[in-house]
Amino acid sequence: MEVEGNLDISRLRSAIARSCQYVPEILYTYDFTRGRFIDKGFTVDDIISRASVLLQWDLGKKPQLQIVMNGDENEITIGMSHILTDGEGFLQYLYLLASLYNGQPPSFPLENSRDISPVLRNVHIGRPTEQTWRQRHITVPPLRADSNGKLYFCLRSRIGPKDFSVLYSKSKKQNVTLNDIFITAYARVISRLHKIHTIVIPCPADLRGFSSMSDKLSIANMTGIYRKIVVEIKPQHSFHETLLQVHIEMQLQKSRYRCFVGIRPLDYLFHKIPPPVMAQIIKWAYRLFPVSYTNFGRINHTKLFFEGCKIKSCYTTGAYRLPPDFQLSISTFQNVCTLNCTLIGQNEDSMTGQNILDEVKNEILEWVNMN
Repeated sequence: MEVEGNLDISRLRSAIARSCQYVPEILYTYDFTRGRFIDKGFTVDDIISRASVLLQWDLGKKPQLQIVMNGDENEITIGMSHILTDGEGFLQYLYLLASLYNGQPPSFPLENSRDISPVLRNVHIGRPTEQTWRQRHITVPPLRADSNGKLYFCLRSRIGPKDFSVLYSKSKKQNVTLNDIFITAYARVISRLHKIHTIVIPCPADLRGFSSMSDKLSIANMTGIYRKIVVEIKPQHSFHETLLQVHIEMQLQKSRYRCFVGIRPLDYLFHKIPPPVMAQIIKWAYRLFPVSYTNFGRINHTKLFFEGCKIKSCYTTGAYRLPPDFQLSISTFQNVCTLNCTLIGQNEDSMTGQNILDEVKNEILEWVNMN
């Protein structure tokens, strides 16, 4: 985020220290062999820095939270371990941190819930959709070339407040979600780049939305995944036709709780088999796809603010992707929608990534401006 005004570093340190009462793991390292967080005596001083430590961040040797101050505190990068939490949990932590900084009581009970078992109660997973079952062997080729490049790129393309307001209104009128629209635009761009008519996109899901956890602090990794959102795009298909197809597919998968596939047996096995074996099962079941997507949703500016300064811009993103992987990340702050990707690679990867972001944005805006 880019901040204007006086961010008090001593108040920030104090807020981080107080947040450790609720999320002590932010100061811990992670033992990958035993599958647990370890307290090695790190303090808040090991979290805040002025160097770009995020590019060499070893979660087995450093705390699970890192804050980098750049340019006299005008630009702040906050990173949190995906082992510790997911996108929604990360936002919850940011809101908690801001509340503590501002001296305001947070709006939820301050007991962090990391147990996924309550979320799994009364969940009955339905069969795969016909579209998914019929196209179960389809894969999408990578969007960029494999390489040995070691350069880091954080790329952005933004939809401004005016266009975003029209986009939001149009989504409501047509009874579709913003997520449906983003997936539609992404799928159409992939179809055009690869000249293929069937696209498969995995879509993460926040499992908290399926239970009564909305009023609880849950800084934990509670992410499920719709493993295959299959989109068929013929040359004659308009954006609207693709959008309706995506919307129906998403509705069917949500109603059948398809984002929970595999999670209940993993929860059952978690304390019954050795962590290394468990890690191999999870790697096999939840491997990264070369073409992926995540929508972090809306960053609530009424919860994320620091007294005495103004947040001029803010967005969330995922980990840097090694070649040839590519992930489109989307987040919205104060009606500015940021399309983003983080890549490791060569200069050509930067051009490829920026082109994809701009093409997705153009797909969306063309539909927005269509009568």
